[in-house]
This record gives sequence, C-alpha cells and structure tokens, in this order.
Amino acid sequence: MPSIAVIGTGQIGSRYLQGLVQIKSKIKILAVDAFPQAQKLAQQRWAESGGNKSIHEIEWLSDFNNYNSNIDLAIIATPSFNRNLLIRDVRLKMNPKYWIIEKVLAQSKKAIDLIEFEVMKAKGAWVNTPRRLMSWHKLLKSKFFGKGPLRIIKIGGLWGLACNAIHFIDLVAWWSGESLLSVNSATLDRTWFKSKRSGYFEVCGDLFVRFSGGTELLLRSNYETLEDAISVKIFNNNDLWTIYEERGIASSSNGTTLNGRLENQSEITAPLVDKILKHGTCDLPTLNESSKLHRILLDSMLVHWNKSYNLKDKQVPIT
Repeated sequence: MPSIAVIGTGQIGSRYLQGLVQIKSKIKILAVDAFPQAQKLAQQRWAESGGNKSIHEIEWLSDFNNYNSNIDLAIIATPSFNRNLLIRDVRLKMNPKYWIIEKVLAQSKKAIDLIEFEVMKAKGAWVNTPRRLMSWHKLLKSKFFGKGPLRIIKIGGLWGLACNAIHFIDLVAWWSGESLLSVNSATLDRTWFKSKRSGYFEVCGDLFVRFSGGTELLLRSNYETLEDAISVKIFNNNDLWTIYEERGIASSSNGTTLNGRLENQSEITAPLVDKILKHGTCDLPTLNESSKLHRILLDSMLVHWNKSYNLKDKQVPIT
C-alpha cells in the first residue's frame, strides 16, 4: 500500500488531503502539522470530502519525530522559511521516493542548493506550479508555443506579486519553451507590506522578466486595479490574446475563443499523485527546472528588499 506524507495541513495542505480522498486504490496518509488549528481545518475538509468513509488510512501527527519508515511520496506544503531544514528532517525520518514541494521553494539561493542536495537521491522531485497540469492552459500553450517572441502582461490588484510571480514566470517559460534570462525588480514599490501569513511580506509595482527567445513578461500589481487579466501579443501573426483567469475567458483578436477554468488543488491532486506512483513522472516542472527560475527571481527580489530598507539580509521574506 503506497504511503504519502502531507507535511503542513493548512490552507494548501488540506486541499491536497481533499484530493487524496479521490484516489481509487488504497493508500496510507500521514497528515503532519504542529498547529492544532491547521489540523482541525484539515480534518474538517477531509471529512467534508468523504475521507472518513474512504478506503484510505490516515494518521494525524503533530510531528514525525518518532516516525522511521520509508514512504513513497512527501508533499511539502509548509511556508518557505527554513524549508531546507524541514526537508532534511523529512528525508532522514521518511526517506521519500518522490517529492512534491510547494512554491515559493525557499527564500534564498543557498536554501535552494540545500534542498536540491537533500532530495538528490530521490527518484523524482517536482515543484507545484500547477497551471502546467490544467487542460485550459495546455490548450492555450498550443496557441503560443513556438510562436515567440511573445509580449505578455499580467496585471491585477493585490494578487500577491512576490508570492505568486513564480507561477507566471513558470507558465511563460512553459508556454514559450524559452529559458529565463533575467528578472528586474527596479520598478517595484519601495514599501513592502505584511502578507496574510505572519512574518512574510508582499509588494506592489512592476516586475520585468526576460526570456532566451526574446519573450518578455511584465507582472504588475497595484491597489487601483479591479480585475486581473493576462494579455499575450504574438508577433509572428499579430494576434493579441486576452485571458481572464478568474472568469475562465480567453479570446484572440482573430476571433478565436478558448474558454475554460482554473482547476482547484483538490481536483488535480489525485491524477497527479496517481501518475507519480504508477509511472514515476508528472507534468509539473522538476525541482531542477524550477530551481533555475527561483534562483533568478529570489536574487532580484532580495536585492529590492535590501535596497528598500537599507539592509544586508541573506534571504527575502516571501512565501
């Protein structure tokens, strides 16, 4: 019977648990969180999804200090701070065959290096930037791939630019098939503000991103914008696509429409985990692929954080 550990059962971790309910063959789940409030939320969502009536075994743990058995898959759904230390402890106690790690991977390049070292002997490790799994975005990719350079603008209100930029950098790298060259944070606001998660920060302004084939991405967050949108300009045929993710609407200036929706983590988890357990692969970016994007992004964000407050910090407080 496959064994899966969900480390961190808060907002995102509890959604993974809801998804695991849908797996058809019996699995053993270890749901680990030190915070009773997070465990309570997860238990509630597990029950609402039919978990208590499912064929699966689940064990609720506040830590894994006394656990010493190899597992098939570890899902790391904790905040980014000191994640490399957590992953080291999970490896020592559980020695997972496979890993799924939430973004943002870490808060510094050094921490990413340590994460890569800890999972190097695993059979596979991936980072959860899940638009790559979604049928709608796969269809959109078919319109953009190989047609670069592209000019892409993602604009919205307080959509969590620091926290979520990696989603769109990864999306554009995948859409275009190009490598990330640079992230320019010079035109972000100099004032950061506290995010929803205690101890972490967010920022508004513009983030400019360049890719190897000439594709450019502008990420913009500001207080005044009421609706999020993504525009994609394809220069080789002069098409302009406008995508409203929240409404599931994508339309081209040539009259084509490709409507769909963003799938929930609870919906994509079961097929994702099934594929990993059965075939040892999945459509998420590998840890190595995502690390390359994260390093460039984190470097730029750290420079801006230190300039904003005249600091010499070694890590940027985003999650």
